[in-house]
Amino acid sequence: MSDINWIYNYSFLGVRLFDLPSLLMCLLLIMVLSYKFAIPVIQRFVLMLHCFLPFVLNDVLFKVNYMPDQLKYWRGVNAIRDGEISLVEAFTGGDNVLQASAFFSVMPFPTPVSPISLGFYNTFIYIVLFFILYAKNVFTKVSLWFYLLFPSMALYTALSLRETLILFFMILSVVYARESKLFKTALCVFPILLLKFQNFYIVGPVVLLYFIFDVAKKGMGPIKALLIGVIGFAALLISAPFALPLVNKFRVAMFVEDGGDPEDIELIAGVGDFVFQGLTSGFYFLSKPLPWEASSALQLIQSFENIVVLAILFLITRQAWKKSIDKLAFWLLFMVFAMSVYGLVVVNYGTAVRYRYGFVVMYVLFVCADCNIISLRSERKTKNYRQPSTKSLQHPSSQTY
Repeated sequence: MSDINWIYNYSFLGVRLFDLPSLLMCLLLIMVLSYKFAIPVIQRFVLMLHCFLPFVLNDVLFKVNYMPDQLKYWRGVNAIRDGEISLVEAFTGGDNVLQASAFFSVMPFPTPVSPISLGFYNTFIYIVLFFILYAKNVFTKVSLWFYLLFPSMALYTALSLRETLILFFMILSVVYARESKLFKTALCVFPILLLKFQNFYIVGPVVLLYFIFDVAKKGMGPIKALLIGVIGFAALLISAPFALPLVNKFRVAMFVEDGGDPEDIELIAGVGDFVFQGLTSGFYFLSKPLPWEASSALQLIQSFENIVVLAILFLITRQAWKKSIDKLAFWLLFMVFAMSVYGLVVVNYGTAVRYRYGFVVMYVLFVCADCNIISLRSERKTKNYRQPSTKSLQHPSSQTY
């Protein structure tokens, strides 16, 4: 592969000038689709602001080496486009980095000239996903603004990481499951296996249960959800002797990958500790880092973000409990399952924020959509509020998606 480090010979502004075509492509996409779907000006403005985030994150908010995975994807895409690695080899080689790089490499963007370039690829995906959700009438007033203003989502969808790709396919798999489109759902679930197998084993069963119980129309019901929870707890007990060594292995591997010393990691000791952490780690994973655990300015900001997000999740859940507990039960089960799995193996605070934001977004999107949550306030205070008409949320031509 030709040397791609020549970019470091340019100044701060010089490096960013090379990405102006990518910026303009994202802005043009917003303008065209906003006109097509009659997007309100304020939402259009927020989307456009998002397009500038890749310029002000790496080497501004933090050094690019703070998240070194970005360099791997950047080099992977360049290797594929330079012909050093074939696209087929990248997809089938079993390397998650190269598989994600392969997805990026086929996107209609200029070659990524710097580690920040793939941030515009992800911004493009973020914009496309917004308009798909808008066209599919998934958004409510609450979930739309959460999508636009959730800080962690804004951060990770503007970096050169694979998380936006994973989020894209996870959300679309549920979108098509809601429409009972089995083939399209399978097409969206399969890339998750390539990109992040643990997410596949979380989303796969969730999508299957969504089909089986027809959650979008009927819900699951608290009794069924409780029964599945009891079965899950029994499985946790039975699997403990076999799963514990594997869980500890992943805990150490992920801690070391994030720059930690394996001697500093606290392993799960015994079956009792495994069961206890399996039952309690989910909520801690959802809320960490707590303010007193933050070791940097970024983590402190994320800790306060957690408080706000937990409050929003509580308000949404409370509204859904009143409106449709049968549908809410399914998504609560999904959230507990996802957070518990990651809570067992992820110790690093920054990694926790990075891995959980996608599940938080999914919970908000589909609880609001399935339970028709149009406000965070109680029904008594919003009884005069009318949900926007279908025309205001969905353009007639949206069936092209």
